[in-house]
Amino acid sequence: MKKITINETKIRETAKKYGTPFHIYDEKVILDRLNTLISSFDWSEFKEFFAIKANPNPHILKIMKDNNCGVDAATVTEIKLAEEVGFSGEDIMFTSNLTTLEAYKYAVNKGAIINIDYAPDIYELFENGIIPKNICFRLNPGSIENEIMGDSKESKFGSTAEQIKNAVTFLKENNIRSMGLHTMVVSNENDPKIFGEYTEMLFEFAREIISDYGVEIDFINIGGGIGIPYEKEQVVDVKSISEEVKASYNKVLKANGLESKIFMESGRYITGESGYLVTEIIKEKETYKKYLGVDASMSDLMRPAMYRSYHHLTNIDAEARGEDEFEEYDVIGSLCENNDKFAIDRKLPKSRLGDLIVIHDTGAHGHAMGFNYNGMLRNGEFLYTTAGEVKQIRRDENFEDYTTTIIGGY
Repeated sequence: MKKITINETKIRETAKKYGTPFHIYDEKVILDRLNTLISSFDWSEFKEFFAIKANPNPHILKIMKDNNCGVDAATVTEIKLAEEVGFSGEDIMFTSNLTTLEAYKYAVNKGAIINIDYAPDIYELFENGIIPKNICFRLNPGSIENEIMGDSKESKFGSTAEQIKNAVTFLKENNIRSMGLHTMVVSNENDPKIFGEYTEMLFEFAREIISDYGVEIDFINIGGGIGIPYEKEQVVDVKSISEEVKASYNKVLKANGLESKIFMESGRYITGESGYLVTEIIKEKETYKKYLGVDASMSDLMRPAMYRSYHHLTNIDAEARGEDEFEEYDVIGSLCENNDKFAIDRKLPKSRLGDLIVIHDTGAHGHAMGFNYNGMLRNGEFLYTTAGEVKQIRRDENFEDYTTTIIGGY
């Protein structure tokens, strides 16, 4: 059984004061994951660029800033969020796709590392006088498969090796001889050997570029992709993942007298397990099966609907009552969509109206993927600090927020 790391009294007090549903994050868990990742890669000149898309709340980004991380931004809006917190220059890596000249120009003017998804973009940038100071290319190897990312040949991300080589030739002709390489081919992956296999491929490509083109590869961004144990209480072995990457690095680069900084863009691993979605049972329904209707919906947490992913559920009131009878439920939200389900055929302690259900592991791609379908208003966020206090870091949306961008006259 997965345990709730946040004091349950604090959860109840927050629910009573602010209502449900809401997301709440455990700062200590975030710091523990950050420290584990950074210390595991202490064999290299390492830097973590937290993936803003996982949890873009500025209060969360501030934790990254205070712990000497950079951030990985996918859009200009995410760059602006990073700037609000104090990130600047090379502490921001701009990893976008289908990137417009306007977006490139903004990122270049801010001094961000420009991680180019489609290598031929470099020609258009130079034609328009948009010359990045720090350039990186995203490799799609076309040979890696992952449960979430799928077959890399089918991925919309990255460039072929040949496209990157042509771009490197172009840069060298324009007197640019230092750059970075990147790949992101796994997601929610915990098998250390897979990290070793794909980084060996990436390091070999870097060695080839250095050898054949006489340029420097200043850093190699090995992506993120470290998973979390959504279903079982266990510890992800980041040290073993690091050791596999180190072995590949030593075999391919160090053995040839080469060195490069190692970057990562972990998001889910850093904040995923820190987060909980707290929701109340507001309706019981029985037709061909038993349903527990809660006041949250997939507009608060899309992953179960999108991926059929598992999130552990704890009924803290049923546990407090000492319920020892279990029943099988679908736990559902109120959206007009049949996939608005947090759990299907899930055995839970016998539950009642008004019980609080805590949905685990929502700290990454939870609130961040929220939306307003059916006019659902996005809900608040809280941080459970290392001092043991609950801090509100986002209020609930209201109707005025929902309609503020609408032009009048209707």
